[in-house]
Amino acid sequence: MIRAMTCLASALLAVLLLSACANTELAQRPPPGYVGDVASRVSAVNWEQATPVTVRLDEYSFQPERLSFDQGTPYRLSLENVGKKSHTFTSEGFFKAIAARRVTTPQKVIETPALVNLVVPAGETYVVEFVPVQAGTYPLTCEEPLHTAFGMSGTIAVR
Repeated sequence: MIRAMTCLASALLAVLLLSACANTELAQRPPPGYVGDVASRVSAVNWEQATPVTVRLDEYSFQPERLSFDQGTPYRLSLENVGKKSHTFTSEGFFKAIAARRVTTPQKVIETPALVNLVVPAGETYVVEFVPVQAGTYPLTCEEPLHTAFGMSGTIAVR
């Protein structure tokens, strides 16, 4: 019994440490598998006509949980964390299929990043401007410990 409680306590500590270490990950140069020539792709569209889309991140859901985007159309995606905990917006396949113009957080603006993992702190909004390049359907998850298990998942379709 004591051994089982020690194992449970160790597992909970590991989960807490992992959740405290989650950070937004952006690469200035696209890693292998990402859309190339991002600068020319994002400069070729009219950003004044960007379609606004808002996703609310809450305990434990994306609202809406299904997103749909058209290739070649510029979008301004607002990720609003209305929850009391940090949440991530993570979709490796989708991130590889888009040309990101910029990510705007309350602290900074990052130009032409390669998105890896977006961690949105409680009460904050991140804005991602992008153009979808490759069609497909991609899973969307929150990588905070156990959030996906509690239902924080969705899909993103690019047509």
